[in-house]
Amino acid sequence: MTKKIFLLLIINFLLLNMFSAVDIEVNAQSKKPSDKAKKLAKQGDRFFQNKDYRNAVNKYAEAVILSPEFASAHFWKGYAHYNLKEIDQSIGDLNAAFEQGYKPLDVYKLRWYAFYEKKNYDLALKDVREVLKLEPANKELNIAIGNIYRSQKAFQEALDAYQKVVELDPNNRDVHYFIALSHFNLNNFLLQGAAAAEAIKRNTQFIGESYYLLGDSLQKAKKPVEAIQAYEKALNVKADILEVYNNLAELYGSQNHFNKVIDTIKKGLHLFPDEGNLYVSLSWYYNLNDQPAQAVVAAQNAVKLLPEQAAGHTNLCRAYNDLKDYQLAVSACGNALRINPSDGETSFYLGRAYDLLSKPDEATKYYKQAVSGLEEFTRNKPSNPDGFYLLGNAFYADNQTEKAIEAYKKALELNPGFARAHYNLGYIYFLKKDMASALEKYDVLLKINAGLAEKFKKAIEKR
Repeated sequence: MTKKIFLLLIINFLLLNMFSAVDIEVNAQSKKPSDKAKKLAKQGDRFFQNKDYRNAVNKYAEAVILSPEFASAHFWKGYAHYNLKEIDQSIGDLNAAFEQGYKPLDVYKLRWYAFYEKKNYDLALKDVREVLKLEPANKELNIAIGNIYRSQKAFQEALDAYQKVVELDPNNRDVHYFIALSHFNLNNFLLQGAAAAEAIKRNTQFIGESYYLLGDSLQKAKKPVEAIQAYEKALNVKADILEVYNNLAELYGSQNHFNKVIDTIKKGLHLFPDEGNLYVSLSWYYNLNDQPAQAVVAAQNAVKLLPEQAAGHTNLCRAYNDLKDYQLAVSACGNALRINPSDGETSFYLGRAYDLLSKPDEATKYYKQAVSGLEEFTRNKPSNPDGFYLLGNAFYADNQTEKAIEAYKKALELNPGFARAHYNLGYIYFLKKDMASALEKYDVLLKINAGLAEKFKKAIEKR
């Protein structure tokens, strides 16, 4: 998307500097083209100027058949092929034009696009550098250097190139977006946010993408309210940025706004109906929002779209447990573990299903596997509150209550608004007869999730 817009802008620049300045004249060559070839090329020129590139190609082709060393006909035939997105043919003709002595600068200025389209970034970079030897202040091609490096995932080199553009063209409205994107890939989230804000201030054409990068920066800086505002602005401007739906859902979820999470993911699915990971997220949040029937439907869609990924099967297993369809839960968890045998979350849900089927030996086996798998998960992802919450569940099911308490505390350290972690920790305090701590958790739930607070109260009263 970014590449397409960039290429459209720069191709216009090239046309202004090349086509309008040249009456497509025949240059001196080792073999002069025949008069008939020249006439055919002139016809091709008229078609080209009228943007009838197919007929232009045909006329230039006739010309070079008659006069194979007709350099300018090769060049403009290559140009017409490029405009028709026939990149291989374009490169072939541009190479021929270059070898036959056509103006190298013009060939370089066009051919690098073709190399770039073919992802032959080294040759694209070589052509751009040849132009910059003669035109070191060429703003568009200095941006091109950055874009080529970014496509090669050489993000520091890309950043250096974009910074040079800022020096050459301080009023450029788009380069700060490219700088923000480079910082994003270099994990410099504070600098990313500053550059994205500058791009927005300058009214970049990439305004939606810039709001996304700003939101990402704020999210990483643990400023959820500001991040949500940035993501919402991103979607208002440009609704088809998939990452925004995922990140916005995560932020709403961290604040226990599960209805907003679900609405956000549904909006994403309206634009990306085949995006299986959105269904995985939807099923997860339906489960958290005590909507297991809807979670089943979402998880089934996830499994349909991503049959070889375990997460959809795992969420389906959890939903079946909540619907008391324990045999179906066992089947779904079994499918998940065949894909990912060491997944602790799945093992926990399978242990729960066996527990509720009154099969304690199987339940104990899988609870222990859950602990092992989730300990590994939290070692690998120490900043993931969901992992520690699930580890707390597994420890509690495996009768390791003190370790469960510590895991829930860690989840809450990472996400102080994690309502279910407050609930489970409060319930353990109640069972340990630590009523002061239990009531403290109840008071927190009253502030962040009144429905779960009421459920907590009833659970205590039932005991």
